[in-house]
Amino acid sequence: MVCVGSKTIKRKKLKPSSSDTGDEEDTSKRRGRKKGKDKKPREGHSRLPEGSSSKKRQNRKIKEKNLGKRPHDRVKNDPSEGSSKSGNGKNLKSSKNFEPSKPVQSILRKRVDPETAKYFSEIANLFESNAIDLEDRATICGNALEETRGKELELATDIVISRTLQNLLEGCELDQLCGFLHNCAEVFATIAMDKFGSHVIETALRSLAKHQDERSYCYIEETLHLMCQVVAADAANVMQSRYGSHVLRSLLCLCKGVPLDSLEEYHTTKPSAVLSERLNPAKSVDKNPGRLENGFIDTFKFLVRETLNHAKDEISALRADKYSSFVLQTALKLSVGNDQELIHAISILLGGHEENVSQEKLIDSERKQEIMVLLGDPASSHLLEVIIEVAPETLYAELLTEVFKGSLFEISSHPYGNFVVQALIASARTSDHINLISEELCPKLKELLELGKPGVVASILAACQRLQVNGRECCEALAAAVNSDPESPSHVVSHILFLESYFRDKADWEWPPSGKMNVLGCLMLQTIFKYPNQYIRPYIASITSMDDAHIFQTAKDAGGSRVLEAFLSSAASTKLKLKVIAKLRGHYGELALNPSSSFTIEKCFSASNVSLKETMAEELVAVQAELSKTKHGPYILKKLDIDGFARRPEQWKKSQSSKEAAYREFQATFGSKNEHGSNEQPPESSQKSSNRRKRKEKASDDTDHGDNLANGLSSLRSEFPGLAISMAKLGFPMDKQSTKKRKFAKETAGEEADGKKRFIRSGGSNTSFLRESGKRKSSGTELADLACKSTLTSTDVRELFKPSTKNENYQSQGARVPFLKKQKR
Repeated sequence: MVCVGSKTIKRKKLKPSSSDTGDEEDTSKRRGRKKGKDKKPREGHSRLPEGSSSKKRQNRKIKEKNLGKRPHDRVKNDPSEGSSKSGNGKNLKSSKNFEPSKPVQSILRKRVDPETAKYFSEIANLFESNAIDLEDRATICGNALEETRGKELELATDIVISRTLQNLLEGCELDQLCGFLHNCAEVFATIAMDKFGSHVIETALRSLAKHQDERSYCYIEETLHLMCQVVAADAANVMQSRYGSHVLRSLLCLCKGVPLDSLEEYHTTKPSAVLSERLNPAKSVDKNPGRLENGFIDTFKFLVRETLNHAKDEISALRADKYSSFVLQTALKLSVGNDQELIHAISILLGGHEENVSQEKLIDSERKQEIMVLLGDPASSHLLEVIIEVAPETLYAELLTEVFKGSLFEISSHPYGNFVVQALIASARTSDHINLISEELCPKLKELLELGKPGVVASILAACQRLQVNGRECCEALAAAVNSDPESPSHVVSHILFLESYFRDKADWEWPPSGKMNVLGCLMLQTIFKYPNQYIRPYIASITSMDDAHIFQTAKDAGGSRVLEAFLSSAASTKLKLKVIAKLRGHYGELALNPSSSFTIEKCFSASNVSLKETMAEELVAVQAELSKTKHGPYILKKLDIDGFARRPEQWKKSQSSKEAAYREFQATFGSKNEHGSNEQPPESSQKSSNRRKRKEKASDDTDHGDNLANGLSSLRSEFPGLAISMAKLGFPMDKQSTKKRKFAKETAGEEADGKKRFIRSGGSNTSFLRESGKRKSSGTELADLACKSTLTSTDVRELFKPSTKNENYQSQGARVPFLKKQKR
């Protein structure tokens, strides 16, 4: 009985149903997922088993009531998945009875009896009508879940009741949630492979993650361990199921401790995200998984190992299957950081056996042949990419030298293998690795571009720039590949911007009047402009010789605008940068209205002189009203102080002139060269850096002066033994003070060398240096600190009237100290 206010739902005693009918659910298409949604949308109606007319009427009413909320499209049934199960509950309990080669068989599912259906229909009505108080929600959900005992399979796989079960699992307490999962353990794998049951299982897993705390940790771990045992026993069938694969990936993420808001990253992978990671030097180095919460590491290791051990006899089929490949990729990505587990998993995936893990070499002739087979299939090639990305350095070096060396160009020419080579290049750890790769592929850049494999070329450029090797050779090889006339490099940048159309018709190619610029070509140029100036002279000469109209078209394009920004941040001279910026004269306002080009305008403004800045400001004032209505407009108007220019142009010019003068002074004093060349910085940041550096130099000079003085006094003391006593009588404690200064400077230098900013500690105590000294700051120092503040808080006022340490002794003797009286020493 469920009570809600005055409303009571009575649960009648159920009679066993004599009709056992069932059908097979649709799995012909992968379940779609809406962007930004946690719940997966369900696809298709299933043909419901025939039953009583009351059942049909009830389902029809529910469909009419939910019309427009959750649409379903009728699709064909696939007998290979859906409500399928391999073996029975007894086989799930023992891994010895598991038969990987046994085909997935359909089962006849019991139809939900009318009384049970009516009960859950009334529960659903309560949720839809919001008639449940927040205080009673957990109790009602728990009581309703008790009614599912023994009927978990029928209810979780029902098209209507499964939605009600999801609401119950989200609102119940932890005990009822774990109880439901324990009760459905024997049919857990079958529910997970069902189109509707998979939603129920994933809702339960998300609810488990929300209940994690120190008190419930052991209880949740026990429940998860049971689920992992059941899934691992039927791993091959679950992984190959479209819906089971999704559930197993969620289970892996939950055991590892992946936050709920990051689960989507392990269910869907965008090609653009993969490309960005491979071409970004910062992301290419760190392969560790992102932010992790409290996970169940032992349970995660158990799940991965048992899944692979049970499925290793069918590993060839699993590598080539789309959905099982997703599971294996997720397991590898989450295992990063544990080299032993990674090597064990990779050894099995490459067709090895557990005893091979202890050997020094994992790659033999048989394994090499297995890897070559993986290159010919899209699913297995994706898996091989992840294997290369997460492999420990020793295994990576072995793969490079034993498998790919000598065949890099051949594999790069393959439709699927070229992505594997991109992963291999982006994952290079040392300069020796990239030297081996570039020696084999750099002479073949032109052939790779003609074959339509620019991703390999872009990966080589990014890896060489990241590891600072072979930069000159790569830049020269690319310039020669896209320019038929080495003496006239004026068209190098143009050809790379329109890479695809250029190689389609090299003889009669002309700058296209419209059209989108090549994405990978733009990415190559962005990488090239990060190289030192002496490596990229042909590219600088090419971009500065482009027509004004072509520069404007480049700035309007989403990829081309990033190329211009990279050029303005490169090591090219200021004169050449101003030449390119001046070619956009008359179009600054139009470009500022474009969201992508507005960043280019901001970069142009930072790299311009006062005259060009004034021209930009004049053109932006003309479109100020229209620009302020855009999403990005207020930011750029504030950044460039367009309102200040419109009100007081002379003062605005003086301000810009002073900033430019400060910047020139900074360049003259300290220079602006970094590891990539003389990259220019905005005047604002340069002025701040200049001030910080001057303070550091002054502190360094003071320290050196103190050390020199102390050394000089030490030498005088050795020549005149009575000097130390005389100095002490005059009030100059030479030895003690200089020793303290040298010790403090030495300890400070040690702390800065460690790269950590913290208090200096002496010995093993936890007391800071300032606290150990036992001295308060002098009154003059405190007053100076307070005088620097524009406003005083109540705490500051109390500190102002608080007596100093020295004055406390006088006050205890009844002596009064005048306010702000200078202390005598």
